[in-house]
Amino acid sequence: MRKKFCVIIIIALTAFCSCSFAPKYTKPQINLPPDTVAVADDSAAINTEWWKNYKDENLNLLIVEALKNNDDLKLAVARIEEARHRLGFAEADRFPVINANATGARQKTSKEASLSGREYTNNYFSLSASVAYELDLWGKIKNRKDAALSALFSTKAGKDALKLSLVSNAATVYFNLISLGRQIQTTENMLKSYKGIYEFRMKQYEHGVLDEMVVLQAKAQYDSVKILLENLKEQDAVLKSTLSLLLGRTPDEIFYKFHDINTNLPEPIAVPALLPSLLLENRPDIVQAEEAVKAANFQIGSAKAAYFPSISLTGALGLHSFELDNLMQSSARMWNIGGNLLEPIVDFGRINSNVNISEAQQKEAVIEYVKAVKTAFKEVYDALIKIKTSNNKLSAQKEELKALERVLTLANKKYDVGVVDYLTVLDAQRGYLNASLNLISYQTEVINNQVVLYKVLGGGWTKDYLSKNDSD
Repeated sequence: MRKKFCVIIIIALTAFCSCSFAPKYTKPQINLPPDTVAVADDSAAINTEWWKNYKDENLNLLIVEALKNNDDLKLAVARIEEARHRLGFAEADRFPVINANATGARQKTSKEASLSGREYTNNYFSLSASVAYELDLWGKIKNRKDAALSALFSTKAGKDALKLSLVSNAATVYFNLISLGRQIQTTENMLKSYKGIYEFRMKQYEHGVLDEMVVLQAKAQYDSVKILLENLKEQDAVLKSTLSLLLGRTPDEIFYKFHDINTNLPEPIAVPALLPSLLLENRPDIVQAEEAVKAANFQIGSAKAAYFPSISLTGALGLHSFELDNLMQSSARMWNIGGNLLEPIVDFGRINSNVNISEAQQKEAVIEYVKAVKTAFKEVYDALIKIKTSNNKLSAQKEELKALERVLTLANKKYDVGVVDYLTVLDAQRGYLNASLNLISYQTEVINNQVVLYKVLGGGWTKDYLSKNDSD
């Protein structure tokens, strides 16, 4: 009869423990644009190593170094470790606490404190194990554990978002360094040409063929390009130190460890004109925001459980004796079992305020999630627009460079026969130099805008996805 009663109690407690006051989670609904490409499988999965599509081994090595040594990424890993331990702490609350206790004491009682009027000395020895367990009748502990689990997932997603940002930033800086290298090389070649022109005009002036103004104009042009070259070299040095910091290098390495940079920009990758909303589901910051909403939901359930009684069970089993020699005898056995019920009656609004705080935090988390999704779609839209316009600008710049190259050739020929003055030649030279540098800048802009698109899509897209839709 006693066993049946215990079984009934256990079943009843198990049923109670399944109770939870956490709101049922529903994913926040947002009006999203319809998918413009039908996707029936996972062919649009995120390519987590998208940078390898550019086929640049130096870039691959730098990104490997950044993922290994970057300080912000190390900090994110440490935060994941902290969140994992918080989950372990919350998980442990679901199980009883078992403690072992051993006591040995010797005490002298004075005549004044003794009921018999005589002083005496006594010993006390004990060896016991105690158990304490809180019944999770209202889901408080379970909700706390589930909130910690969602917080862990959110922290991991935050680390993935940081990783994606780190890789994108490293790639952008690397491509900008290639661009600066090409601009420096172009400017140095122009500088040699301008130097030759200036020295030639100087000789003509010394022989009385030219006016001094033409020589000064050639010198001013030469000095102007020298300043431009120094500015480009300064940008190059600053970008290299920025890349060193992204790679997690030490201050000493920032000064003395140089980077291997390719001399040419990679070929742009084909980008589909239309992309489905499915690609955004794996974007880390959206995952992070959604897990934060789930965690806030569980926190509401944990806070509401405080309205109801808290029941704890305690027990102990062990040995007590006034003599150490008798401690291990069967007659020294002892045990106790008990329960504790705590029911809040008047707390002057503490529990209610805590529930209201949890509900407000859940509303904040939902708003943050909606904001993250809206921001994601805006960033994708902007990135696609920028890719389109940068390609158009690049095409126009190529045509402009051809025209200005022809203008420079004609200006030199006409100056040689005295049809135009030297100012016309200088203007043609400046125009051609600026167009040459702009061409490199627009080529870099196309690549960098693709990197941004990879980033805002949560990591990119697979080649299988591209080929599939190209064939449709």
